[in-house]
This record gives sequence, C-alpha cells and structure tokens, in this order.
Amino acid sequence: MNDRPIVESEIVESDETDDEKAAREEQESELDEVSQATVNMIVERVLSVVDELSGLPLHGYQTPIARRVIESLIIGDGATVTALMARQGGKSEVVSNVIAACMILFPALAKVFPALMGKFERGFWVGCFAPTDEQAEIVYSRIVSRITSEKAQEILEDPDISAKVTKGMGNTMHISNGSLLRRQTAHPRSNIEGRTYHMMLVDECQAADARVINKSISPMGASTNATMVFIGTPSYTKGAFYSTIQMNKRQATQRGKRQNHFEADWREVAKWNPNYGKFVKKEMLRIGEDSDEFRLAYRLHWMLDKGMFTTSDRIEELGDRTMEVVHSWNKTPVVVGIDPARKQDSTIVTVVWVDWDRPDEFGFYEHRILNWLDLSGVGWEEQYARIVDFLANYRVFAVAVDEGGLGDPVIARLRVLMPDTEIIGVSSARSEQSKRWKHLKDLLDRGKIGWPAHSKTRRLKIYKRFVQQMEDLELKFEGPYVVAQAPKANDAHDDFPDSMALACMIAQEFQVPEVSQSISPFYG
Repeated sequence: MNDRPIVESEIVESDETDDEKAAREEQESELDEVSQATVNMIVERVLSVVDELSGLPLHGYQTPIARRVIESLIIGDGATVTALMARQGGKSEVVSNVIAACMILFPALAKVFPALMGKFERGFWVGCFAPTDEQAEIVYSRIVSRITSEKAQEILEDPDISAKVTKGMGNTMHISNGSLLRRQTAHPRSNIEGRTYHMMLVDECQAADARVINKSISPMGASTNATMVFIGTPSYTKGAFYSTIQMNKRQATQRGKRQNHFEADWREVAKWNPNYGKFVKKEMLRIGEDSDEFRLAYRLHWMLDKGMFTTSDRIEELGDRTMEVVHSWNKTPVVVGIDPARKQDSTIVTVVWVDWDRPDEFGFYEHRILNWLDLSGVGWEEQYARIVDFLANYRVFAVAVDEGGLGDPVIARLRVLMPDTEIIGVSSARSEQSKRWKHLKDLLDRGKIGWPAHSKTRRLKIYKRFVQQMEDLELKFEGPYVVAQAPKANDAHDDFPDSMALACMIAQEFQVPEVSQSISPFYG
C-alpha cells in the first residue's frame, strides 16, 4: 500500500458573486503583529474584569467564547459568534459577564486606544433579544445585576473610569459613560426597528424567528459593523441559529479563519462542575439518555431527522475509527464517482470499495470509501491529469460521472485518457437522481457504507469537508421523487455526497465483476 500523503488543495470552493468575494476579503484582512499584540493585551484586561465581576474564574469551555466576543468587538470584524451549550451550562452567564465588563471598560479604553476603540468613545451599546419578552428579561436582569453589584461599583469608581449607573426605563439601563443596555423581544409581531447597537445578543436563539433576526435585528448594527452573539440549545427545526452554526463550522475549515462557533455538551460542563454532572446523570436515568428531551438539552443533538438526509450521529457511527485513507488498492475492483464542477473549482472524486462476494439477503453490498480527491481551485486541463494519476493507484471497475453541467466533456475526455476503464455517464434527470439518492439513503440506514475516520484522517480538511457536506445535506420531496441537495447558503455544497452516491449507484445497477475471494481488511 502506498503511504504517500494525500494531495489536498487548501482553496475552498465558493458560489459567491464577485462583490461578495470582495466583501469577504475586506472583512478577513489580518491585523499586523503589533496591532494583534495590542488587541490581545486589551482582551486579557477585559477578561480579568469579567472574572472580578463573576467572582469566579471562567471555566475552560467558557473562556474561548468570552475571548472571541471581546476580540471581535475590539477589531470590529462584525462576526456572528454562536455558542451551543447544554442547559444550565453557563452560556448566558459568560456572555452576561462579558457584556457588563465591556459596558464599564470600553468607553475608558477608547480614550487610550482611539485607533482601535474610538467607536466606543460615546459608550458601548448592547441590544438584548430573545423570542419572548420573559426570556429577554432573564438575561437582561443578569447583566443588570452584574453592573449594579458591589464589585462593579468599585470598578466604576476607579478614577480612570469615573462612571455610575443611571436609572432608565424598565427595559433600558444606562451608565454615565454613555453605555446602554436595552431589552427587546424577537417575536415576529414585535416592532423593534430603529435602534443602533455595537452588539446584539440573541438568547434562546433556536426559537427566534429567522426573519426577525435577518430583517430587523441584524440591520441595527449596520452603522457600527456590530458583533452578533447567538446562544442556545438544539431544536427540532432549522432556523437562523442552526444555519449560522453551520456557516461558522464551514468557515472554520478554511485556513487562517478565526473560530466563531463554540460547543459544550453536558460531559464538558461536568468536568468543571461535578454537581452539574451528578444532576444530569439523574436526569439521564429519569428520562433516558436517548430521549428527545435529554438529547436536545444535554447531548446537543439537533432532531432534524425528517428534514435532513442523515444525522450527525449516523455520520459519527458509520465512520471507522480504525481505518485511514487508503491511497492504493488493487486486490479487488473498486467503483468511482465523479461530480464535475458546475464552475471551474469544485470537482470531487470518490473511490469506493465494494464487498462483491457477500451481499445481504436483500442484495445490498457492503461499501467503504477508500479515498477522496478534491480538485478545488484546479483548472480543467490539470484536473484531467490529476484524476488519471489518482485513479492509477486503484483497480477501477467503472467510473460514474454526472452528465449535468460540464459532465459530458468530462466523460468524453476520460474515455480517451482511460480507454481500458468503463466511464458511465449518469443522467441528471430528477428520476435518476432520485434513484441514486434513495439507494444511498438505504445504505446509510442499513449501515452498509462507511468511511475512514482514524484520528489522523479526522484532522484532514478533506475529511472535514466531507463530513460538513453530509451534515448539511437536506432531503427534498418533489412529487414522486426524493432528492438531496445542499442548503441555499454561502459555502454550502453537496459535491462529496453526490460523488459518493454516483459511485454506489454502480454497484446497484451494473453487472458484478468476477473477483477472487479473500478476507476483507475492513472487518474486525
């Protein structure tokens, strides 16, 4: 077996317009070393005040969230930070303490660091939102209690800050340095437009209305390039919270990106709070570890079975943690699926091993993905050469290529370059797509397909992209047809799943090759 490292491009495919790409590049400009050192120093100072206000140091899973929110506010990158935590895990607590510290410190720091923080000279303005007014009141009251605490009063009386809390209306609190906190509901029938904030917090975001967030709340930070923070737990349905988490996860797979999504399930929280762990274990026995309530509240499982092609749990189960990527295989015939780029930068090749000798009683074969080839950012002429070179390492039975888009010229060229290999053009008609997606779903549901998930493999970006696209894949019912496709979101694609479905379709529909019997290296 050839152990040479997999060739992997660091460029991630994109369907963005030129204007969207330019906007993203402008937002992602890096700070120079001197500026970054200054930002880090300010972040540490604010974090020390966060600890003073809370009375206890932040837990290990809370500190990265606090640090990222403070950094985003200082550098003004307009990030949307998401935090998915188990119930009573301290997500509202950490964000409340950060907001309180920033409201106290930022106006004073703006005078010392005008280039970085001049926008806070007249105060730090925060909008606190939740699906209902009662929910918004909970986190709002927590922030107010921090700012009005004895420790906060001591800090406010420091000569360098010299500020005090002033009374306001029932849903608004002011500090004399210009900072303000306002509580508002994110209910669809509420009228909340017209305010301006440096930061918008949406608590219990899984239940918040996506239209309200996108149309009413987000524009409140337009003039300040505000940071948004979404916190909550999983739900049965998708929404702004879920889609933003997925976007943050996808972007985190790209080189040089800052982490904007953070998670802590009950086990992580229990490491820092033994009493919490004891309580959750009692709940586990009372309602069951696999109950919807426990999975949603403590295991951070999104219950999207009806709307998603597969689930994160199933993807985790089918990954073989003992198997690494197989760079060469000639013992038995393999099948290959190629999803050609609709644009020039997203062709995916998937090589799949099939246990031809042992179909089950229903005729389903065991499948294992051996390797992927991601040709992101590679021109077409080079793609052909790379595909031929890649597949030369395998004993290929047949290659299935999607005829849609640029599929026809790809098929014609590969038939010339690989004359001894059967190149099968697969129709992109809805009926044919439905057949292969149904077959792939059957394989997933029956546990008849798997992929390498060794610790070394899980660190590869190509593996992360495969898993992310599988998690993103949505199930669509169009009349009698069932198809799967990526959500309509930036950086969301279905190239890896489609390539896999094409490969598996060969084993279902075409004549089984004659092979010599041997013990499978993928069992036991």
